Amino acid sequence: MALSNIDPSTFELGQSLPPRGAHTITTHLPGWEAIERFRDRDVSILESLKSLYPRFFPFGHSAALCQAIGERLPLPEGYRCSPFVSRDAWASSERHATSDFRKQLRLEVSDLRYYVVEVAGVRLFVLAFPQAKAPSAGFQWAHGGLIVSTRLAEALLSRVDSLVYVGEFPGGVGAPDPTFLPEGNCHRELRERIATLLMRACVREHGKSVDASDVYLYQTGMASITRLLEGIEQLRAGPAIIFGSVFHSTYYTFEDSQGGLKHYGRADTSDLDNFEEYLARGGQCACVFTEFPSNPLAVGVDLTRLRGLADRYGFFLIVDDTCASFANMDLLGVADVIVTSLTKAFSGYADVMAGSVVLNPNSAHFATLKEVVSSRFHNELFEADVVHLLSNNENYLARCMIHNRNASALASYFQSLALDPSSPITRVWYPPYSPGSDYLKSFLRKSTAEYPAPGYGFLLSVEFETLELATTFFNAVNFFKGPHIGAHLTIVVPFNHLVWGKNEPERHASYGLRPQQIRIAVGLEDQEVLVRRCTEALEKVTKVARK
Repeated sequence: MALSNIDPSTFELGQSLPPRGAHTITTHLPGWEAIERFRDRDVSILESLKSLYPRFFPFGHSAALCQAIGERLPLPEGYRCSPFVSRDAWASSERHATSDFRKQLRLEVSDLRYYVVEVAGVRLFVLAFPQAKAPSAGFQWAHGGLIVSTRLAEALLSRVDSLVYVGEFPGGVGAPDPTFLPEGNCHRELRERIATLLMRACVREHGKSVDASDVYLYQTGMASITRLLEGIEQLRAGPAIIFGSVFHSTYYTFEDSQGGLKHYGRADTSDLDNFEEYLARGGQCACVFTEFPSNPLAVGVDLTRLRGLADRYGFFLIVDDTCASFANMDLLGVADVIVTSLTKAFSGYADVMAGSVVLNPNSAHFATLKEVVSSRFHNELFEADVVHLLSNNENYLARCMIHNRNASALASYFQSLALDPSSPITRVWYPPYSPGSDYLKSFLRKSTAEYPAPGYGFLLSVEFETLELATTFFNAVNFFKGPHIGAHLTIVVPFNHLVWGKNEPERHASYGLRPQQIRIAVGLEDQEVLVRRCTEALEKVTKVARK
């Protein structure tokens, strides 16, 4: 496929990136209005989607499985359902659905129904809820990531006529144990591949190497975070601390956790000072979580200082490396745990979902974390998803080099414009132009013949002077548009406006997440094609600015 020759303007609303398939996870939302209607769950937009990120809500084969199961259950009028492989998803779903954070869509415990069915030897724990409050009932699917993948759903649909109705279990009490999913040799191969990548071209020698047994696999990146957080809640009390901007589902998951959330959004020296003072006064902290670099601002926090505070006060330091990923960052010198969405650059082709938790054998907390994570772990990652992920990953390092090169070139191009006071662009968020770039640089892997230029990954954000100018650029630029990162083709989205536009936008803007920013997840197209398309869009922005 000649990626640079693909013309996004010829694609209709709701289509996926090419090549299209039953398991693609992107959706094209051309135009600012389409983004807002998608955010607001406009029915006409949702009904026109031909592809979707499966975690937002059951879609494609997953939706068909939900419907097929629902038709075979004694559901109350106006109810729909979602299946889980794990029984404990019931309790966590109930807790989130009945939380005050759900506001007007909050459910009562009495609104929920619990059923168990078996299909082809897989036991499914089905949560049923009123259709009108589906967004709240689906929290652990949409944000917790505890989904049934489209490939698993496809396999179960082929056998759904053999469905065995085990029964209804009011309040979830008395239900049978889960069967979970079998593992194949491919699971071991995937763990070994991740362990090998983590030990490649390290910044310095590490006392112990990551073993495949230190790698835990989950059905989505958010599931890896959810499961890790559940384990940490058993070990330490207190809130989770987040430094910097993070993916919105991560924010919601931590916000609604048992210990709650304390957020230091700027992730600068002042925030670290305030955090240290908080700890010195006796403030509790279960764990610190940060993305390195962050989504969507590509900011880096001082991990070395956080490591020192973690050693002094005993909390766990969790680092999400998704945006730069294993290819570029060596975090074994600081992180107790590394979490990664394998859906993004590790896969690279936007047609499979998975996530990983890696426990650092060099951490003083390794034995403690190993015990709690291992005791709670059961496989929920379908074998066909693993096989496809391994296939996608074969050219991982080659793709990451292109991602680095393209993102750096676009950032340099936009930065040259931002330095001009007459330009509609006011700021570029990507190293070396984003705060904390020196911290990020210090954790870059060593250059090798195979991978000569480690960098900062595929994600940058461009900030415009006004929302109107950002809107003009977004509408004009000839890229695919929608919510995904790390794919083979470039995707743009007004990320902050999409995810925070109706949820305290002023507060999130106070630490950098301004609505007039456009997030660009660069793909593998030719560099000159990317720059030309941006230049053509900026010509239209300039005309609007002059008016």
